[in-house]
Amino acid sequence: MVLLPLLEASFRKVLGFTVVQSTPWVRHLTLWTGLLGGVLAAVHDRHFSIAVGEALRGRRARVTLAVLARGGAVGILVFMTLGAWSLVTVEKGFPSAIGDWLPVWVAMAPMVLCLGIMGLVTLLRPGEGWMMRMGMAGVAVTVVLAAPALLGGAGSWPVVGGIGVLVLLAMAGMPLYAALGGAALLLFFRADVGTSAVLSATYVLNATYDIVTKPVLPSVPLFAMAGVVMARGGAPTRLIRLVQAWIGWMPGGASVATILACAFFTAITGASGVTILALGGLLFPILLAARHDEPFSLGLLTASGSVGLLFPPSVPVILCAVYGRVGLDMLFLAAFLPGVLLLVILGAFSFVRSPGNGEGRPPFKLREALRATREAWGDILLPILIVAALVGGFMAPVETAALAAFWAVVLEVGIHRTLGVRKGLTGAMVETTVLVGALIVVIGFAQGLFAALVDAQIPNRAAEWIPTVIESKWVFLLVLNLLLLLVGAFLDIYSAIVVVVPLLLPMAATYGIHPAHLAVVFLTNMELGYLTPPVGMNLFLSSLTFRRRVLEVWRAVLPFFAIFALWVLLVTYLPWISVGFAEWVLR
Repeated sequence: MVLLPLLEASFRKVLGFTVVQSTPWVRHLTLWTGLLGGVLAAVHDRHFSIAVGEALRGRRARVTLAVLARGGAVGILVFMTLGAWSLVTVEKGFPSAIGDWLPVWVAMAPMVLCLGIMGLVTLLRPGEGWMMRMGMAGVAVTVVLAAPALLGGAGSWPVVGGIGVLVLLAMAGMPLYAALGGAALLLFFRADVGTSAVLSATYVLNATYDIVTKPVLPSVPLFAMAGVVMARGGAPTRLIRLVQAWIGWMPGGASVATILACAFFTAITGASGVTILALGGLLFPILLAARHDEPFSLGLLTASGSVGLLFPPSVPVILCAVYGRVGLDMLFLAAFLPGVLLLVILGAFSFVRSPGNGEGRPPFKLREALRATREAWGDILLPILIVAALVGGFMAPVETAALAAFWAVVLEVGIHRTLGVRKGLTGAMVETTVLVGALIVVIGFAQGLFAALVDAQIPNRAAEWIPTVIESKWVFLLVLNLLLLLVGAFLDIYSAIVVVVPLLLPMAATYGIHPAHLAVVFLTNMELGYLTPPVGMNLFLSSLTFRRRVLEVWRAVLPFFAIFALWVLLVTYLPWISVGFAEWVLR
């Protein structure tokens, strides 16, 4: 996946044409990597979930919820496996092929195998008793046998009730891919096109295949690989040393260094949670040593986990470009100034809250600063390469992602030599596969849900109804912010992008809102959602990382929540910060 796009870009630049034809192969490699990663994520229990039920104190209650949630997921995977088999069987009747020799149905066939294995692994996870497994099997059998009969009833109440059950199971710990896929099954099953649960699953899997093999999506695993390789290779330590050396001596220097280090790391990993888990333990003692009080340090680290999501090569920005129908270069530029604005506001607040004297701040040493810069030059170069390749039009998004992954490998394996080829690099590739698998399955099933919503004409009806209720563009934007705040509090950012952004596009178009502005407003609200109870992800991750109660974390985050809310309003009502800047640069 790394080499094919780079070869294609090289041939195109040197020869003026390409002989590689990498595009269809890289797209299907994305599908296969995602399916394999989905299996590995099931083995290691790494699929995205809300899992509020895990906070319950009683063991019996937690086990009961786990049995219901995972048993329901197994039942949904049974339908999905049968649907994948049906899809492959249908595709056999068409002569289409990849590279003029590999039939498309053969490329689709791993969907059957991997979805089936995911179901088995979810049911037979090691270390669990047979009573629990039998309970999950009973729930799965009940779903498979009873759900179609119940949904065959008259009226819309069976679907409404089924979606309500899925929401409760998602809160109990059901993987989000299963909740999204189950909702899509319900809607397709009740639609005119659905005559059976297996046929409904076929529609979901067809939508999954279509979105996973889209042109831009292969950049997601490649950028993810770049982030994982650099994280395992020591980039966090080098970045912290760099910013500490240059600005750690200033009033508020430790907190500003924390913000910048988190922003850079979140941008290259595309995950707020990874930043908190990877950097939190390193930065928390630094903030305390700089004489910042514990609540401020806890709140700053919790909030800073997501501050880099608007900078390249952020995966959420890439997905927003795909689903928001915006050019990737346009969206990265539109998101740049809002991202900088947030850094400035947080930095100013940190400066105001900094201790008055110089105790706890290291003195500035030019030699140490230059040494840290020399050590981290390759890490700094990565985003520069990405921006130059994308904005300069030298490379396509997937080729740019391949360049980022290639540079990360060269940097950590060849230059710093912090990763060995056999163990370190292999481990990073496995970790990337797990992350990509958890992400791809959510994206695919969320696309199935969106296809079901489109089939029910919900986006068009909403686009026609909303202007009859809200006439002002500015009132619509305010209502949109409130809606997205709820979405960000309850959904992970990836499934929210797939399901919500396409729904909002026709509504925003009605009010003349630029798609890039809509995407930036969406992403800023998702960052605020990370800090919003009851299920803001950063709150729980900080509670886990720093061993503090969630309520304690929430109290520490309150000032930063207010800052993020103000920032969201500024970005929403001043579109020149995002779209205006991007259009000026691209003019």
